[in-house]
Amino acid sequence: MKIRFILLFAVFALALFSDAAGLKIHIISGAKEYQSEASMKAFSAWMEKHYTVKFTASWGHDGIEKLPNLEALGQADLLIVFARRMKLVEPQMKIIRAHWEKGKPIVGVRTASHAFQKADNEVFDRQVMGGNYQGHFSNEPVKVTHLVKDHPVLLGVKEFPSGKLYKAGPLAKSATVLQQGDIGADKQNVSWVNTWKGGRTFYTSLGVPEDFKNVDFRQMLVNAIYWTSKRQVSPRKFRNSNQ
Repeated sequence: MKIRFILLFAVFALALFSDAAGLKIHIISGAKEYQSEASMKAFSAWMEKHYTVKFTASWGHDGIEKLPNLEALGQADLLIVFARRMKLVEPQMKIIRAHWEKGKPIVGVRTASHAFQKADNEVFDRQVMGGNYQGHFSNEPVKVTHLVKDHPVLLGVKEFPSGKLYKAGPLAKSATVLQQGDIGADKQNVSWVNTWKGGRTFYTSLGVPEDFKNVDFRQMLVNAIYWTSKRQVSPRKFRNSNQ
């Protein structure tokens, strides 16, 4: 009986320790037009200040063939992609594909819908993220509306404006649309969640530099990170995270 109690206590303590260790998140960045590196560096520093998370990153650029520090993705719980039309060598794409083929959580921002080579985008955008990128409009102001207000990703997130609306074709049947963007002459889906290989993914076509300065956009990304990872956001951290 005593041994059983000790074993149960050890398991419980290990669970607490693992939870305290927090999420390990890896960023793949490389979208010059939208200043992805500056935005993600500021966001990751802010999130590490307010939440129990640890970031690693592969900072790249449009058309890059080999990313630095990509091996860190193998140790990450979650992947954030904010990159555009990279041309990565096959060994590196294998590392990235391994993450999504295991059903591990992914958060995609803006150009993640066309982050890689065409063949990989067909899988990553259409199947993994559940999207269907079809280009974009000009720089009209975008009114963003919540469609599923009670979804955990939108918890505590107020509606906010953005810029430069993307065009999205029919989404995967497994996708659930959370937000819609309206430029007056057209409306498009801008944020949704999906399931892939038993795991959760979140994508938003929002993410212009001004969005990252918006507390509600940042909170949506935080919620998406925890929801796709199937973890709970601490209520205390949630209340104080925008300070």
